[in-house]
This record gives sequence, C-alpha cells and structure tokens, in this order.
Amino acid sequence: MLKKKILSNTLINSGGKLLSFLLQLFIIAYLIKTLGKDTYGILALALAISANTNLLEAGFGLSVTKYVAEYHAKGDRESLLKIVNTNFLVSTVLAALFSVILLIINEFFLDRIFFIPAELIKDAKGLIRILISLSIIEFWSASIIRIAEGFQNYFLVRIIESVKWVLRAGFIVIATAMGYGLAGIGAAYLAAGVLTLIVLYLAVFAGNSSLAIGIRFMNMDSFKSLFGFSIWIFLSKMFAFLAYRIDTIIIGIFLPPANITYYNIAFKIYEIVRYGFSLLSSTLIPVTSELNALADKVRLNLLFQKATRYTVLIMYPVLAFVFFYSETLIKLWIGDGFEPATSLTRLFVISLFFAAVVSIGSEMMVGLNRLRELILYSGIASAINLILSIILVKKIGVSGVVIGTVIGTIFIMISYLYSMMKVFNQSITSLWKDILVRPIIITALMSLLFLSVGNIYLAILISAASFLFIFIFMIDKEDRDLIYNMAFLRKA
Repeated sequence: MLKKKILSNTLINSGGKLLSFLLQLFIIAYLIKTLGKDTYGILALALAISANTNLLEAGFGLSVTKYVAEYHAKGDRESLLKIVNTNFLVSTVLAALFSVILLIINEFFLDRIFFIPAELIKDAKGLIRILISLSIIEFWSASIIRIAEGFQNYFLVRIIESVKWVLRAGFIVIATAMGYGLAGIGAAYLAAGVLTLIVLYLAVFAGNSSLAIGIRFMNMDSFKSLFGFSIWIFLSKMFAFLAYRIDTIIIGIFLPPANITYYNIAFKIYEIVRYGFSLLSSTLIPVTSELNALADKVRLNLLFQKATRYTVLIMYPVLAFVFFYSETLIKLWIGDGFEPATSLTRLFVISLFFAAVVSIGSEMMVGLNRLRELILYSGIASAINLILSIILVKKIGVSGVVIGTVIGTIFIMISYLYSMMKVFNQSITSLWKDILVRPIIITALMSLLFLSVGNIYLAILISAASFLFIFIFMIDKEDRDLIYNMAFLRKA
C-alpha cells in the first residue's frame, strides 16, 4: 500500500509538472524572440529579485506539509486547524515585511546596484512594482498548496499548477501582442496569480469540511511548532538560494543583461532535469513522517536505499544525454545565436551528477525533522559557491557563477552523505555496491554511444532502449510488477 501511494503520487507529480514545464519552455522561447536578449534579461532579473520573498514561505510551508500529514493521520482536526491558520498569519506578515524592503530597493537603489541600460530602468522599476504584488499573492497560494500536499492530494496541486501556467502563457501572448511591453507582462503574471489563488482556495477549502479560516485557531504553540521545524528548512532554502538563485543577481550586477538570458536558458534546462530527482523525493516528506511516527526504522532505511538507487539509476542516463546534446536541444528550443548557453548547461549537468546521490536523503531528512544536521554543511557550501561565483564572474564571465555551483554541489554531496549514512544505517560499501556501481556502468556505456552517434533522434532511441533494459533487469520484481499493474489499471 505504501509503495502504491508513493508511485501513484510520483506519476501524478510527473504528469502535471511535465505540462507546466512545457508551458514554461514556450513562454521563455516566445519572450526571448519577442523582447530580445537584453530586455528578456531584465525580465529574468526582475523575476529573480521579486521571487526571493518566497524564501521565507519555503521553511514554514514545508513544516505545514509535515504537520498536516501527521495531524490528518491522527485525526486531530483542532491541531491541524491551528497549524494551518497560524501559518497564514505568519506568511502574510513575512510577505508584507519583505515586500516593503524590496520596494525600497527598487525605488532608490535599483540602478545603482544592477547593470541595467539607462533606457530600460523605468520599465524595470515598473515591472518590479507589479511583481512585488504578485509575490504576496503567491505567498498565500503556496501556503494552500502546502496544505493540499499534506493531504497528499498531488493530483489537485498539479492540475492547478498547470492552470496557472496556461493562464500565464495566454495573458503574456495577449499583452505582448497588444504592445504593452514589460509592464503588460508583469500584469499578465499578476492576473494569472490572482485567478490561481481563487481556484486554489475554492478547491482546497470549499471541498474540505475539516478546514476553515479563522483568527480563533491561531496560537503561539502552533507558531513555536512551525518555527522550531521551519527555521532549519528556511536556513537550508536560504543556502540553496545563495547556491543557485543568487547567480542571476550576481550576473545582473557585473554583466550586461544578455548574459542573464544565456544563464536563464541553461538554468531552465537544469531545473527541468533536476525535477527528475524530485519526481519521487517530493512525495517522501509525508510518507517519511508517517513511518517515523510509527518508529519503523527498517522500512525507513529500505526506502532510502531503494529510492536513491532508482533515482540515480534513471537519472544518470538522462544527464548524459543532456550533456552531449545540449547544443542541439537549445537550437531546437530557442534557435541559433545562444551558444554561450550550451557550456553553461553542461556545467549545470555536471553538478547534477553529484546532486542526484543525495536528493532522496535530503527530502527524507526533512520528514524526520533532522534537517538541522545538514545546515552547517549547506552554509559552508553556499559560502564557497558565493565567493567563487563573485571572484570568477569578474575573471571569466557568466560561466564563473556555474563553476561555483559545481564545486559547492560536490561539497554538499560529500558532507550530506556523511550524515545520511549514519541516519539510514548505510555504509560506503553499500552505497557503492547497491546504489552507484550499476548507474555508473550504464552511463559510461551510453556516453560512448552518444560520442559515436551524432544524430539526436538515434540518441533518443538508445536512451529509450536503456530505460527498457533498466526496467526489466534492474528494478526489483515486486516494484516492476506494481508499476506494470498500475500502468494497465490492474489490481496488484
């Protein structure tokens, strides 16, 4: 039953997220071709600046998912309501506070901090004003999504996320066609965000009698529970921001906007490929919390080993494919003239080979409320990344920030594994033998084939054959039978 729950949630997540990513790819390609490299670079910078408000939600949001899952499993409606409503109050206060700070920066310091052409300063400021309002809306939307995830209603979450991107794409096309420029694009994002929030509220709250909004449900004990769990997640997300999201801001400070466009293209490919890790790991926080509440150490250890093995086994061949064919993929997606994005994409892919090994364990550590054990390592890795990015971007340009990411990710993998092997009762020998050796051999063989095959379509056929081989010979029989039965709607 547990395996079926994880697998079904994974399939739902993957299908919905795939549609969302396809829409995002369309939006990026459309806007780059419509606006040009420099103006799109300003849009990407504005989105990066305004999106930072969600750093604060990230910590409290995941704690809501954890506690909603726990209280729902126990049938404790009162505690569930207290957690949900206290989180809404905290999220609103944090969103307002951070947005005021961002507004001050935008109005008085934007042109002093960032490398923005004089003719685009006015448009950039107007765009960020609109996006600040959007960040508050998305704070509330994210809080509702965390509740739905706590109930493990991933189908609803993915459907609404897809609706949001459909609305964004439609409004953006209308805004640009009518010549409204950056302000119109910002308004398109805001309109889609407002409509999505309304749909989310109706779908999650109106359809669930166990949920309600009210000041009487907010209390200090719930805040302490949220804060005690979320402070470590917040620090983790802050360090992740320093490792990844701040790259756009660093580029915006030191280099012309076109470099942000190159980086954004590469980062979107990186983001899509990295999501392959979370297809399974994103469903593990509530499941891990349930197993931990039952003190089922044996199944926790087995879950870590299997989920990590399957993730690496499936993702390493994908990473090899993207590494060798990134130039072709970018040309098919955006067109010619974006060659710098190819080398950036390949650097990102190198970092993902290391990140894949600890992606499952990181999510499970959240579910176990043991994230604090990883925080020190995250902080050191983020400092390494940030320092190297600032130094290297001045010396070698935009690729310097991604090199900083690669080195930081290597440190993360080594240090995280040190903690995870103790928590999940693993050893270096079992890590190599049970998790890594087969994916590395398969990836090495596929890399040799990719080097000898210049046609991307033949490479896709090779990749498909490798996945079939993995499914037949390297997935445990009981798991393979479960996948087969679910695919053909048969009872196990």
